[in-house]
Amino acid sequence: MIELSAAAFSSVPPLDDVPIFTGFACAVLDGLADGRVWCDGAAAHTLHGYGMSLVWGEGVGRAFPALLEHLKAGAYRDKDEWLQVDPRWQHLDWDRLQAERFTRVNFRFDRAAFGARTPVLPPGWSLVAMGESAFDLPDVHVTPRAFWRNFTACCDHGGGMCAVKDGEVGAIAFSATRADDWLEIGIETRAAFRGQGLARAVATAMIANCLASGLTPVWACRKQNTASLMLAQSLGFVVTKEVPFYRLTR
Repeated sequence: MIELSAAAFSSVPPLDDVPIFTGFACAVLDGLADGRVWCDGAAAHTLHGYGMSLVWGEGVGRAFPALLEHLKAGAYRDKDEWLQVDPRWQHLDWDRLQAERFTRVNFRFDRAAFGARTPVLPPGWSLVAMGESAFDLPDVHVTPRAFWRNFTACCDHGGGMCAVKDGEVGAIAFSATRADDWLEIGIETRAAFRGQGLARAVATAMIANCLASGLTPVWACRKQNTASLMLAQSLGFVVTKEVPFYRLTR
């Protein structure tokens, strides 16, 4: 596998043919997020700065031995990598990676199921647009900074909504990736404020913002993340596909 410069990203196989959600890979190829790309003819591997990665292309079968060697060696890896594989090539023996295997869930948004929901917050809480101080929240697993190069880029591609009380952010829903007419929602609740319905409130507000802007909200998560799975389904997202998801350790 040969690593490409950013100027050569346009030479990789098209993502349109991959039958799963590929927003994070699009963000790398479009220069909206930090990441790296390797290619071997009609097979490619991209790694998002957050750690999500994808292998895809019509030539994956032919390049499979080289891909395995590249992924198992992982000389490029400075943290855990979460690998998805183009479902057209799931029949190959990816278990030879000897990696921990999970399941990734893709959803379709059902506008009718969402209906005319409005955010509901506990007393004392309010909803505000994400400010720069919330771009990199402490004590959460994922922040918008993991997906965007800077606060301005995030705001230009969907921004976010926060639940705030006494100047303290309790939860945030934000644009994780954005392209064409879809926006993938990321969501986090700080540990001290869980169990109050804040995640549901900010997610509802973010979905409403998407719809008002003519965008389709997108949600994807690990099946093992039962809180995210249940919240998505309660907000009108319908499971469409489950695919293997590999954790490659550094």
